[in-house]
Parts: sequence; C-alpha cells; structure tokens
Amino acid sequence: MRGNTHFVVPAAKFTLDPGAAEFLTTYAFGTHTAKHTFCKVCGITSFYFPRSNPDGVAVTVACVDPGTLVHVEYRHADGRNWEEWFARSDISDSSKPKEAAAAAAPAE
Repeated sequence: MRGNTHFVVPAAKFTLDPGAAEFLTTYAFGTHTAKHTFCKVCGITSFYFPRSNPDGVAVTVACVDPGTLVHVEYRHADGRNWEEWFARSDISDSSKPKEAAAAAAPAE
C-alpha cells in the first residue's frame, strides 16, 4: 500500500510551479487511464490524473506549499474493492467546480 494522502481539484484550478516539470516523470499501470506523476529526485507521487476523476487532478498533500490550502476533507477509499466503492461513492464530484456539482445534484 502506498498510503498516498491526496485531494482532488478541478483540472482547471491546478497549476504547476514553473521549472518543476524538469524534476517530474509520468507513469501509468493497469488500465493506463490514470497518469501518475512523480518526482525523479525523491520518488513521491506529486500528483496524478485519477481514473475516478478524469476531469480532475489528485494532489499529494505533502507536496503543497504551506498556507496554500484552506480545507481538506479526508475520505477513506476501499482500494481492494475499488470498483464497488467507486460505484457507490460521490468521489467523482470532487473534481467538478462547485457550480457544476450543485447543478448535477438531485433535487430534494
């Protein structure tokens, strides 16, 4: 188990510091849907484009500059039974802007 504590943001809100790209490389495994980017120097998965949120970026909490985050909500995923867990979760809403997620929510 990797234990990658990360959060998902809409891809449009993700920015990479200039110059950081020279230290990064990308790999994919399994279905090759998710693209994992990691540091060539230390090996940490800095961010990736997750299968669960194709319109988002999953960012490793430890790779974010201090003071950047206002709030992070932790959810535990069942990696062993990922397909079933994903089907009953609303995790894919995490990468949508708040306006789009609110519009997609069922009316009460």
